[in-house]
Amino acid sequence: MKTIEIVTLIGIGLTFIVGIFNLIITFRNVRKTAFINSVTASRIKYIQELRESISKFCGLAYSYNNRLYKLEYKEVWELHKEADSLKFIIRLYLNPEDEYWDNKIISLIDQIVLKSDKDPTEPINELITITQYLLKLEWEGAKRESEVGIISDIEKKELYNKYVEKHKQAILKK
Repeated sequence: MKTIEIVTLIGIGLTFIVGIFNLIITFRNVRKTAFINSVTASRIKYIQELRESISKFCGLAYSYNNRLYKLEYKEVWELHKEADSLKFIIRLYLNPEDEYWDNKIISLIDQIVLKSDKDPTEPINELITITQYLLKLEWEGAKRESEVGIISDIEKKELYNKYVEKHKQAILKK
């Protein structure tokens, strides 16, 4: 075997190895990108659905309180049924182990009961405020993941604490 043939064979072998290596790296990157896109899309859908459910629930509670004496029994029953459904849907969106955001939202929803003797305006406003900060936190997390990929637990905790602090400051301003 001549030197040229050996060099050509080595070149072909190295090209094959580099090609396999590139294929593996590309496959990993495609899987990672697909995962990140899937998670980001799911988070955005979660944000939209939670926002919609909470806004419907708040609107229903506010309207119920302001129209109670103008409603017939069947209408009252329908409003209670819809409010209960939304209440449970919202609870299913939330993590019962999250002590700051989710448990406060669950507590506020439980406080906003369709009753004529309680004005729901204050707890509705609290629910809207805390939900705004939670949704902003989720949006920022989705944006970061779409920009840089999967974020570390430390970055998640820093982002979480940042929005907890922002929410606490907003409460103090009121």
